[in-house]
Amino acid sequence: MNKTILVMASEIRTTLRRKSFTLFAFGLPLVLGIVVLIVAAVNRDAATALIPNETETPAVVEQVGEGYVDQGSLISTLPSDIPSDWLTEYPDEAAAQAALEAEEISAYYVIPADYVETGEIIYAQPEYNIVGGSVNTDGMEWILLVNLLDGDTELAAQVWKPFDAQVTQLASSKAGDTEDSWITELLPQLMTLILYIAILLPSGVLVSAVTDEKKNRVLEVLMSSVSPQQMITGKILGVGLLGLLQTALWVGVLWMVVRLGGQPLKIPAGFELPTQLFVWSFVYFLLGYGMYGALLAGVGALAPDVKDTKGASFVVMSPLIAVYVFVIVIITNPNGLIALLVSLFPLTSPVGMIARMTAGEVPWWQLALAAALQLLAAIFIVRLVARLFRAQHLLSGQPFNVPRFMRALAGRA
Repeated sequence: MNKTILVMASEIRTTLRRKSFTLFAFGLPLVLGIVVLIVAAVNRDAATALIPNETETPAVVEQVGEGYVDQGSLISTLPSDIPSDWLTEYPDEAAAQAALEAEEISAYYVIPADYVETGEIIYAQPEYNIVGGSVNTDGMEWILLVNLLDGDTELAAQVWKPFDAQVTQLASSKAGDTEDSWITELLPQLMTLILYIAILLPSGVLVSAVTDEKKNRVLEVLMSSVSPQQMITGKILGVGLLGLLQTALWVGVLWMVVRLGGQPLKIPAGFELPTQLFVWSFVYFLLGYGMYGALLAGVGALAPDVKDTKGASFVVMSPLIAVYVFVIVIITNPNGLIALLVSLFPLTSPVGMIARMTAGEVPWWQLALAAALQLLAAIFIVRLVARLFRAQHLLSGQPFNVPRFMRALAGRA
């Protein structure tokens, strides 16, 4: 056991020295998390600035020196909350234009005689403004609303803000119970991608590490002091712990998007990620990595060079990659036969079961059965791969091929 721990600690130190792994596994999710926080904060401030004042009498942003021309004689009174020096009435547009040119006012409104039928007014200002559509017209809107309601400011306030909704959640929210949005539509693909990356990246690091150590004759030294079982177990555990941290970071970023994104990122109110989704994600990562990490370590034990492992790694990972072919089917019909088979077959269930969980309810016994099958498969594969860590395989210079790999796993190579 002590030797397994020593191998594990050594593998952690070696892996952390790989800049590509550290940057992609830990740097990328952290950067994405920071970007999400910044975007959410900026959008939240912008959204807050655009929300009208929600007091009983809507407050008007005070603007100095504007005028208006009331061609239909609609404005007979100014509400008490309108600054007395803000708005000046002119008999016609020519007079308002002259005042604008003399810089007595900064802009003016023209309220046509048919305003009630068309709802259109003219806002004139001296210079072209590329963001003219964002001009604040709350003041004139409030004045017109009060006058159209015969000066009843209380009724105008109710029309301005017709209701104040008090939301009460009668039950805990689930992904499938929430209104359609980008997060509910993309959640299955996001979780599938996170699990796929979480399993693939550390497994790829493991195969590279074994291949490099074999090429540099480091494995020969290790084999003289530890058993094949201890060596493969220590390596899988070492990289697996780093992969577990990587998974936690990715899931944490997703949780942060849902929790802090809110309205700025168009996250529906009440949307929450189920706690059991996180728990099972970690469980399926560990078991999935145990299977694929061991298989790719076996590839590294047989391949004479890192370049020879690329094609073999794709073949080994093909069951996991194939889940993407069926992910739409799983999302569309999470309780169908294909979804059930993909989520229970050990080599596809780490990703397939998570896709099912994000698309609908999955019975607890199926979750437990999938985990049990993955555990048995992982133990079986680790024991098979330990056979490859023998001198004749590690010192062999034969080119890698799938039939030889399968014969070696079966103990016939």
